[in-house]
Amino acid sequence: MMVNPTVTEPWLDAPLRRLIGDARLISGVFLLPSGRALGQFGFRDAGEVMSVCALVSAINASAQELGRQLDGKPFYEMHHPGVDRQVFMARAFVGPQEYLFVGVFDNDSSLGLVEMYFAEFQQSLGNIVPQAQAAAPGPSGDFEGELNRSLDALFGPLR
Repeated sequence: MMVNPTVTEPWLDAPLRRLIGDARLISGVFLLPSGRALGQFGFRDAGEVMSVCALVSAINASAQELGRQLDGKPFYEMHHPGVDRQVFMARAFVGPQEYLFVGVFDNDSSLGLVEMYFAEFQQSLGNIVPQAQAAAPGPSGDFEGELNRSLDALFGPLR
């Protein structure tokens, strides 16, 4: 079952759709490390995406520091296998801008497939650098405001 993404940046739509279909992902979010969501799929409402964005931002910051302390270099890719579903989290770059991705998949896919298609996704993002750099402003330091604006763009304003 193909899940249609909603995106705030047009350059993200086609590569994200390809990743979702090829890797057989159920749900996920593409975001800035600050927590600003640029794309999501498989979630019912903004509250779910807000929770995921906050968790992914915190996990990313913690994993980078934990990796530095344990191994001398940050942990950038993580995988959590569950009984029925698994979670894959990694970073991607569009030009110099870092982004985070988290995706959920089940037994219809595998970590190897997700990693392979995520590598293709990263490569396709590299091909759109000129468009993406103009459209992706850096974080303002206003985590809550950025997150709320991105959720409004993905789901419409809360009423």
